[in-house]
Amino acid sequence: MDTNWLISLGPVFAPWVTFAAVVMALYGIYLMRSSRKVDVYRRLRGISNSIPSSEIKAKSRQEDGFQVRWLQPAGELILPPDEWRRSAITSRLIMAGYRSPGAVYVFLGAKLFASLLLTILVFVGYVVSGNLYQILTVPALALIAIGAIVGFFLPDLELSQITKRRQRDFEDGFPDALDMLVVCVEAGLGLDAAIDRVAREIHLSHPELAIELGLISLETRAGKSRKDALQGLADRTNVDQVQSLATLLIQAERFGTSVASALRDYSLEMRTERLQRAKEKAAKLPVKLIFPVVLFIFPALFLVIMGPAVIQIVAALGDVF
Repeated sequence: MDTNWLISLGPVFAPWVTFAAVVMALYGIYLMRSSRKVDVYRRLRGISNSIPSSEIKAKSRQEDGFQVRWLQPAGELILPPDEWRRSAITSRLIMAGYRSPGAVYVFLGAKLFASLLLTILVFVGYVVSGNLYQILTVPALALIAIGAIVGFFLPDLELSQITKRRQRDFEDGFPDALDMLVVCVEAGLGLDAAIDRVAREIHLSHPELAIELGLISLETRAGKSRKDALQGLADRTNVDQVQSLATLLIQAERFGTSVASALRDYSLEMRTERLQRAKEKAAKLPVKLIFPVVLFIFPALFLVIMGPAVIQIVAALGDVF
């Protein structure tokens, strides 16, 4: 079998493989460093309350220099002129947990920078592979266009993933928070005081939910009606459970029914729903394990079981022939 054509392709693909390996290695180092920072930030979160706000703002301005100097000006270049489009982007960012006034500009700037970065990577790939003379061909231009489009939509994909993770955290922590809310209300606290108490109690186990509940307390103290504050919570989280709770509390306040009994019944329903979700995940587990078992466990098992027999058969046939 002639393998000269395969050997001739080696110098063409070798630079691309090397380039991809370097990029993946750098990305792996970045993931390792970011995972370590998460634990550090979590442990320092409790200390941040003792630092004066002026020092926090000064440090945040220093740390976010890249966002302020580069991403925000770049985001202003592609900022949608329509108010409703800006409002839609702001709503998506709020559901992901980004509430700063410049979050829209940073997000749009990240889209632009990601698009330019992938375009530059494609260009560098052609330079490294020694095929710069092909940069103006139709395949190269198509690859550059695909890289630019993928880079432009990568921040949207990451934002969707962050929103989904945040919503899963809400769904996991909401039954526990609701149980604590029932206990506080039945102990004699008012609804606003109970929400504030629950927000302070769950800030370690469920920080995102604690922040959202704390915002309700701040809004009601600032003069916002409880109905609007609860509706704002439902809009920010976009979780069915939270929306149902907001509707329940609004109706209880409107019709004058007992908040404690309504919360008790809803808490029982939430515990039942959480148990059903756990059973559903357990039922899906065997189906999800099919492909890992077939692709990784069965081949190794067959190799261990059949390997010695195959070796003996080959050796016996060799002696015969």
